[in-house]
Amino acid sequence: MNWRKVAQLALVHVGVTITVVPITGTLNRIMIADLHLSALLVGILVAFPYLLSPLQVIMGNWADSNPVWGRHRSPWMVLGGLMAAFGGYLAPHAVFLFEENFVIGLVLSMLTFTVWGVGVNMASVSYLSLVSELSVEDPRWRNRSISAMWTTMIVFIIVTSIVLSRMLDPYSREALYTAFGAVWMVACFLILVGSSGIEPASKAGRRAKHTADNPLTAFRLLTDNPSARRFFVYLLVVLASFYAQDVVLEPYGAQILGMSVAMTTRLTTVWGTGLLITLIGGLLIVRAIGKKRSANLSAVVAAIAFIFIIVAGIMRDERVFIGAVLLLGLGNGLMTMSNLSFMLDMSIPQAAGLYMGAWGVANFAGRAIATIGSGFLRDSIHQVTGNLLASYVTIFSLEAIGLLTTIWLFRKISVAEFQRDANLRIHKVLALAGD
Repeated sequence: MNWRKVAQLALVHVGVTITVVPITGTLNRIMIADLHLSALLVGILVAFPYLLSPLQVIMGNWADSNPVWGRHRSPWMVLGGLMAAFGGYLAPHAVFLFEENFVIGLVLSMLTFTVWGVGVNMASVSYLSLVSELSVEDPRWRNRSISAMWTTMIVFIIVTSIVLSRMLDPYSREALYTAFGAVWMVACFLILVGSSGIEPASKAGRRAKHTADNPLTAFRLLTDNPSARRFFVYLLVVLASFYAQDVVLEPYGAQILGMSVAMTTRLTTVWGTGLLITLIGGLLIVRAIGKKRSANLSAVVAAIAFIFIIVAGIMRDERVFIGAVLLLGLGNGLMTMSNLSFMLDMSIPQAAGLYMGAWGVANFAGRAIATIGSGFLRDSIHQVTGNLLASYVTIFSLEAIGLLTTIWLFRKISVAEFQRDANLRIHKVLALAGD
């Protein structure tokens, strides 16, 4: 892998990711704290990319052996990325229709968030599969490419958050539309530039039919592998525990600590700064103590961060809250480096799309459980107790417990065992297919 391809993959990754920033960093707060929509409803809408994540297995497996214009990944990177950008831009326009007519607002919001969600899934499995394939050609670049892609992503997330907070101070609906439009333009540009010429047609024909054409057979390749099952469950729990705060962190700052729209939007900058620090230094930590210990350390750091977030709410102390969000970012960055590197190890060249799709499903399913579950808990506990703080404290406490549980789950996962079982099952499928 060369640096040009790493840079291009980073641009695509950034282009898709920044479509999420204004939705989970600003629009979620406006929907809950200002429009007074149900946190459960907001959680479901924000979770659409995660609810649609099974598409990644189907899409990744199909793309393994079915090129479009001689290419297996880049056409879907472009199409998915542009869908994510357009869906993200239209999201606030659809959401404000709730004020005029709830049914129309709900229908158009679901349609818009579906376009966004399908696009995020389609693009994600495509560029992660390409990263896995290029890393096989030159394994030395695996950790470096992950570090470069995610570091670039976080830099752009921080910049996006800062720009959005300034564009939204003072806040108005027109300013919100303008901010989302700016993100749309930048995302489209990055996706098109990043995808251009990244996958030569001359190499596309090398992937003949290596995996199952039948989606049920593809899913069986995953479920019959004990290591794959364990890793799937681990990813599900760790990501659900990390990201249950996605929908409720900004509303928590608004409703418990009295922070403005611009101030809660800046929380993404604080979190991103912490994440950036450990992404840059994470490679050294992973090399020094290993991927598993790094992942376990990240879980402990993030669990402590959630404890301090709770303390900040009880004390009504904004400074403690901001410090806890920074600590959460530090834990998240180390978790990202460790688990992404491990995730790319848990694949084989013959079925990169299939396995990247599976880990994408675990990633997004964990986030779906997190966003919908946190919305449900916030609403139901508030209704029962009449205490907003109690509802948020429950969510953050469960996240801390879940993160500590992942340390126990991770101990029985082996890359060598996974690859042995995966190769045996792929060869069995090929034999049955008569290849």
